[in-house]
Amino acid sequence: MSIKIANIADAESAPEGRDRISWARGFMPAVKDAREEFIASGELRGRRIGVVLTLEPKTACLAASLKEAGAEVSVFCDAAYTTDSVAAGLESLGVKVYARSDADKETELVLLNRFLDDEIEYLIDDGAHVTRYIHTERRDALKTLKGVAEETTSGLRPLRVMEKEGALEVPCMAVNDAKTKVLFDNVYGTGQSVVTTLIDLTNTQLQGKSVVVVGYGFVGRGIALSAHAFGARVSVVEIDPVRALQALHEGHSVSSLEELCPTADVFFTATGIGYTLNGDHMRLMKDGAIVSVGGAGPPEVDLGGNQPVQRGDFARDGVRAIPIDANRTVFLIADGDCSNVGAAEGNPIEIMDLSLAVQMRAIGYLVENSATLSVGVLPIPPEIDTRVSMSVLRAKGAVLDEPSPEQIRHANSWLDDNPVEEEGAGEAEE
Repeated sequence: MSIKIANIADAESAPEGRDRISWARGFMPAVKDAREEFIASGELRGRRIGVVLTLEPKTACLAASLKEAGAEVSVFCDAAYTTDSVAAGLESLGVKVYARSDADKETELVLLNRFLDDEIEYLIDDGAHVTRYIHTERRDALKTLKGVAEETTSGLRPLRVMEKEGALEVPCMAVNDAKTKVLFDNVYGTGQSVVTTLIDLTNTQLQGKSVVVVGYGFVGRGIALSAHAFGARVSVVEIDPVRALQALHEGHSVSSLEELCPTADVFFTATGIGYTLNGDHMRLMKDGAIVSVGGAGPPEVDLGGNQPVQRGDFARDGVRAIPIDANRTVFLIADGDCSNVGAAEGNPIEIMDLSLAVQMRAIGYLVENSATLSVGVLPIPPEIDTRVSMSVLRAKGAVLDEPSPEQIRHANSWLDDNPVEEEGAGEAEE
């Protein structure tokens, strides 16, 4: 692959991309508040910030907001998750963009290394892919890297392993674990968009169908909630007894994946762990079964196993046929990528507003405290959740109640206001 390849694929589509970014901006009050605060404080001015997220209008709004706050912003994205018009629109706004939807693996590597050549100080990562690459293949980038803000469950898992093994060398903010991220993005955002992506791509319904959700964390719970709302009968596969019990209490059956494979119509994986569902499972499925990833993407669904299966042709856009035998075909959404970002526009704008505002404020926290933060996976300070929540509540006209003085006093006291009276207390003496 020639090193002369352009960083983006279609510069002439910039007007379309700017329009799409502008549309998203109108539904993102939490990012707007963070942007205005950082513009006023100048805290991000001159900081070199790298963004590695699915490149679509909402994440582009984050990158543009960081640029407007005075940062030098670079963006990298894999080909499968890049929208070329958005890449062009973002570049026209003064952001350095290294992303093309037509890039092969060699080109992606060239673009990634160009991105890292910008001497990133603060990195917004997704899946910890670039963080891990820096620690293994581009260790020179550690000379300037001061902190990472990680977006996903599947990214925090390897970062915590790195920390445990002493391999992690920078502070990493656990953005995924912020309440305004995990309770909304994972449950309501990914849960809705993964299900609607399957419905849109296949032009089928879920009403009356048997749907299996593999993994009942926040994402799996959201998928189950949305599938049930569309009229599906939901079964859950879990290895954690508490989550399995929660699934039962929320109205779902719980069973093993092998037991459910022969009869279910649709399978959603939501574990963030590789090799959750493989070719051996697909060989047990009935003709027309559909498999979709709501977690981390490859290799969460893997075509290997003791009896591997092979990819067939695309049955329709975004839907790959997997021939099992002469009489059965299983269909795989988005080639096993995380379906809502690999084959659709991702989570709803209002949901991503919360997550991206947390990302922006996490970067501000890293900048403000970089001299004192310890190496490791660090929690998001509660005040960031509060500020992000208040931004959206104000925008929606919601008003919080205030506790009375009596409530405040009682909440801060250990004394019992209602002591048990002794028998006969208060009776008149004879």
